[in-house]
Amino acid sequence: MSLITLPAAFKVRSCQLRMSANQRVSASPFGGSEQAVDMLNDRWLLSCELPEAPSADGRWREAFIESMRGQVNWVALYHFQHQAPAGTARGTQTLNASAAQGASSIQITGVSPSTGTYLAGDLVGVDGLLLRVATDCTAVAGVITVPLANRLRKALTSGAAVTWYRPTALFRLLSDSGVRYTPSIASALSLEFGEYIA
Repeated sequence: MSLITLPAAFKVRSCQLRMSANQRVSASPFGGSEQAVDMLNDRWLLSCELPEAPSADGRWREAFIESMRGQVNWVALYHFQHQAPAGTARGTQTLNASAAQGASSIQITGVSPSTGTYLAGDLVGVDGLLLRVATDCTAVAGVITVPLANRLRKALTSGAAVTWYRPTALFRLLSDSGVRYTPSIASALSLEFGEYIA
């Protein structure tokens, strides 16, 4: 299994990043009451569509699909629409405190400006995890507590680097797609990816 480099020409027309919550739901056979259990192993699913292009672009598209070897290899992907936070938080950020597996928030230091913000829907990356900000939050003296929509899959250590520009996760190719050609044109291409969890 190998990490495949995303081709520089990989430009999308549309994309969707959605969380698949790992849960178990059961219903009572008597009264119908339900119980839901959060299994703490959320996974990202990413759909994207590459636009119609000159037929020459079909070559690198085919090579990329084939190099993924189905679900064997993986590629680092980010949300193509939301590459940077809508909030103002920038700077060289790190975790201000360790966070336990299953935690629903993290504390970040090094936020610039010192009253920078993350807004609901912003994404950050820490130690291979792609994390979605659940609600708006504001830093105080460069430290910000960030509520998360997805719970931590693993424990994180204080001092770990936080990525706010193009935070990535590793994804496997789920779709069995191929490039379709018409004269001198490579048709639009839809691809489905699922987060790789080591």
